[in-house]
Amino acid sequence: MTHETLQPPSRNVPLLAGQGAFSVMAWSMASPSVVLTFLAVSMDLPIFLAAALVAIRHTAGTLADICAAGPIGRLAQKKAAIARIDIVVGLCFAAVVLAVTHSDRTVVIGAFVVGIFLIGFLEEVKSLLIIEFVGDNLPSRDRMRVSYSQKAIGGAATIAAVLVLHQIFQDAPALTRHSMVIGFGALCFAVSAALVMALQERPGEAQQATKETRIESMRAFWRDAARLLVEPWFRKYMFVRLTFVLAGLSVPFFALIAAEAHHSSEQGLTALVVSSAAALMVAAPLWRALSGYSNRSVMIAGAAMIAVSGICLIALHSQGLDHTMHLHAVSLFVATVAVTGLGSARTLYFMDIAPKEQRITAQAVSKTLGRLAIIAVSMLLAAIAHHGAVLWAIVAISIGSLLAIVAILSFVGAPPKGDAAQNTTSA
Repeated sequence: MTHETLQPPSRNVPLLAGQGAFSVMAWSMASPSVVLTFLAVSMDLPIFLAAALVAIRHTAGTLADICAAGPIGRLAQKKAAIARIDIVVGLCFAAVVLAVTHSDRTVVIGAFVVGIFLIGFLEEVKSLLIIEFVGDNLPSRDRMRVSYSQKAIGGAATIAAVLVLHQIFQDAPALTRHSMVIGFGALCFAVSAALVMALQERPGEAQQATKETRIESMRAFWRDAARLLVEPWFRKYMFVRLTFVLAGLSVPFFALIAAEAHHSSEQGLTALVVSSAAALMVAAPLWRALSGYSNRSVMIAGAAMIAVSGICLIALHSQGLDHTMHLHAVSLFVATVAVTGLGSARTLYFMDIAPKEQRITAQAVSKTLGRLAIIAVSMLLAAIAHHGAVLWAIVAISIGSLLAIVAILSFVGAPPKGDAAQNTTSA
């Protein structure tokens, strides 16, 4: 019995590393924030639509959090659901590519809107399922190791695959090159699904469905939100979280301004995908080392990196020097590394200050409120980019990142020296 209990985790470790690596490849080569934004600009779709993809995706994710959490908790077996989601997401990306290559402008716009909405919804459902599956089937000592392996292997494989595709299709039209990158990403989703089905899953117990209606659930959610908002620690955390909304939008808008300048370039999309994949490889060890000193240091460093790279982009475009694709790739690399660090630091900061008995409810409420803020701000930036210039959206992001640094210095206390030394030693 003991052998059977331990066997699934030991087999699952390499399988999850491989599955996660293909998932990283898929999301990198068919990234809604980078690749689909680039494709939308290449198709001469409205700038507002390209910029609003972020809001559409987060709207779908918010609905998934509200609608899917209960049913996921009642699933006894989860790997089949994860595999199906990978297949459907890959089909969504493939459908967008088919619409782009074989349909008129109206159908293409509809494919982008519907496709991104479905992808955003399924992406969030899958993230909830993965958390449950990994928690049930992998020992805690292996979770971090698998996470780092997935990013390292997936990032390196993405770079290799994109460079090979670039060499094969470098003489093809721009639309063909972009479509092949997304199509390969869709294929990686299928491989990821096959590896998920090879995992061993411990049998679980299905939870009884409650009789609580969706309306009652929503009312309970907002009652919890009202109770939490009177808590000083939660208000402080939400203030910190909301200060990073603009900084968190740097990746899609940095990609958007790069797409405007280089959507017809032979190496434009390749450079951005390679940049994003390399950032994933660098971010994990970098922020793991810095977080040993304090989460505050990670927050400040991440916001500063986004502000500096945004200011460099502004200077680049104002001086008419935006013809160099590599400079845009570097700015996206810096922003991706920074956003990854900000997300990790925010999560760790939450775990530090949240009372244990309120942690789950507070996480759900803060996530929903944060996403609502992202939707509102991204739509505003999309309108600015559409009616003025994407450059003004970059200006807003840079200013917001600088203000976030001031807010962190003012409201997030530095750790005691003893704690910092202890964290450094443990790291």
